[in-house]
Amino acid sequence: MDNLRLKSLLLKYINDELTSMEEAEFFELVSDPAELKRLRAIAEKLDITGTAPLELAQPKADDILSDILGFAREPDLAEALPGDGADGKAGKKRSYRRIAAAAIVCGLVLGGGWLWRFSRPSGNTASKIAQNLVIQDAMPGHTGAVLTLSTGKTYLLDTAANGLISPGIRKADQALNVTADAGVYEATLETPYGSVQQLVLSDGTKVWLNAGSTLHFPSAFRGSQRRVELNGEAYFEVVHNEKQPFVVVAGADVIQDLGTHFDVNAYCDEPSVKTTLLEGSVRIGAFTLSPGQQYQNGKISRVNAGNSIAWVSGFFHFENADLYSVMRELGRWYNVDVRYEGQMGTQKFEGDLQRSLKLSQVLKLIAGMGIHYTLNGQVLTIRS
Repeated sequence: MDNLRLKSLLLKYINDELTSMEEAEFFELVSDPAELKRLRAIAEKLDITGTAPLELAQPKADDILSDILGFAREPDLAEALPGDGADGKAGKKRSYRRIAAAAIVCGLVLGGGWLWRFSRPSGNTASKIAQNLVIQDAMPGHTGAVLTLSTGKTYLLDTAANGLISPGIRKADQALNVTADAGVYEATLETPYGSVQQLVLSDGTKVWLNAGSTLHFPSAFRGSQRRVELNGEAYFEVVHNEKQPFVVVAGADVIQDLGTHFDVNAYCDEPSVKTTLLEGSVRIGAFTLSPGQQYQNGKISRVNAGNSIAWVSGFFHFENADLYSVMRELGRWYNVDVRYEGQMGTQKFEGDLQRSLKLSQVLKLIAGMGIHYTLNGQVLTIRS
């Protein structure tokens, strides 16, 4: 995990601003000795051992401090972490979260047990964990796609070497570049489950294609429009051309660029198509979007547009998401078939998770929210 993410989680923890899923991610991190070492290094630079108004009654603060001391694995922690008062107890000016963070800095807590104490899920956690089983793990997705040309040729980009793979199409590391100097033909770029791909079209427009998506496009744009067709999800950074507008057809929606960065989520298994604008402007029928707006089912709403492209930056972002929508996204990225046994709960999920984690790690983070699972390679069974 990068230092910026670690710092963000630590600051949110200290300020009691973590979402439930971010808490789970944070607790998982501090149980990893390598990540804990990096977290300590970051914490030392934040001056987190300063004082702050205590929001809890003193007896409660003492109880929390006792919990910290009791969960510590170093026998001399009580002596190593003196209080502010003469009796050695925490003074009224010390926040328990700052005490906990200070313990990280001092290297006094080697595992995450005491941190979990502050956010232990209700119910018998040990019993819940015992009901979960990983027989064979599922790895995170990677860069790769299948390119099919109207000439009949098909290219597997996962194994194709960098360089010219077909007239007008060149692979360069993780991106596929299309030029308009090799005639006009139709092309389809498909990212199977477990794959993503970046594409630069012949007009310079950049496209990031998410897992389980298909983009149909011409090698060169002719006529009055630059038209592409999308099934799945893609983020577009369009090169604006007033004389030849860029148009995305996604299901029943026709999205016209007016100088734009935008995300389109048009998976067939999602309830509806969502278009989210980050920069510029787009027109969908009679509606014109401004940055920070999202169009869905004939309505415009104000959203945090950056969350819609968390996947481009390597994160899952869940916001008031039900279990089924979370599992659809995990299924596409980890290329697993998700099956359900029994009646699922109505719990909601919020927060960000790294897409670089193995599926077992993600499941472990969200298991405390009341799900039970068995993971066997490409089959994930969720039980009520």
